[in-house]
Amino acid sequence: MNNLKTLIGLVILGGSIIVLGASVYTVKETEQALILQLGKWVKTEKNAGLHFKKPFVQDVVYFDKRIKLLDTPELIVITQDQKRIIVDAFSEYRIEDPLKVYQAVRDVRGAESRLSITINSNLRKVFGEQKFKTALSGERKELRKQITDSVKDEAEALGIEVVDVRIKRTDLPAENSKPIFDSMIAEREQVAREIRARGEEMAIRITSKAERDKTILLAEAEREAQKTRGEGDAQAAKIFADAYNQDAEFYAFYRSMLAYNEAFSANNTTMVLSPKGDFFKYFGNMTGAKKK
Repeated sequence: MNNLKTLIGLVILGGSIIVLGASVYTVKETEQALILQLGKWVKTEKNAGLHFKKPFVQDVVYFDKRIKLLDTPELIVITQDQKRIIVDAFSEYRIEDPLKVYQAVRDVRGAESRLSITINSNLRKVFGEQKFKTALSGERKELRKQITDSVKDEAEALGIEVVDVRIKRTDLPAENSKPIFDSMIAEREQVAREIRARGEEMAIRITSKAERDKTILLAEAEREAQKTRGEGDAQAAKIFADAYNQDAEFYAFYRSMLAYNEAFSANNTTMVLSPKGDFFKYFGNMTGAKKK
């Protein structure tokens, strides 16, 4: 009899533990929960802590309430001028209303799949309204704003708040890169040739001007030199004339000394002249001129 009572007590205790375990659930700080009764929504619990529910008839579905990243696959977009570009983007989002998410797509995986479709659709729409150069330019702030605003409106109906949509990269498809790059290289080479031609033209003008200025300067210098040389020759002639008028004999002697200095300046000078000539007049007799 005692064994039967013990067994019944254990069964009751075990059942109580099972019922209690099925009646309690915990919500973490980073979570929010939906309480469902036979598949129908009862309430949304966003407060962290220990909570109670009806055992066996109510279920708990958890959703993360932190901001999460969604990296969408690369997308090929056709711009307004019918050019193909690759757009690589990602978004930041959080689940604002878990009931809407559950009713629309059931879980986070379904929410991300639907959000990815929405983002890709809006990327195609916004980039499709842009020209090729604008789409590839670094000024994406306005494009990001347009995409984020349009995605927010559609994501809100799913219970998702889109915090931001960012463009990681815009690039050309591999088959389009080479012709575009070749065109850009040809354009840069043409610009380089034009700049080089302008530089050569400028160099020719500068060189011509320098040569002209050089010729003018040399001519002016030569003219000044001729003028100075003429003035010097005139002054020298005047000095010689004045010296000759003062003492003709001394002037003749001085000129002979200068001639001797020039004639015998080299050590190997050899001259064949008559000793009685006028050149050697002052060699033998310093007063020869008077005797003559």
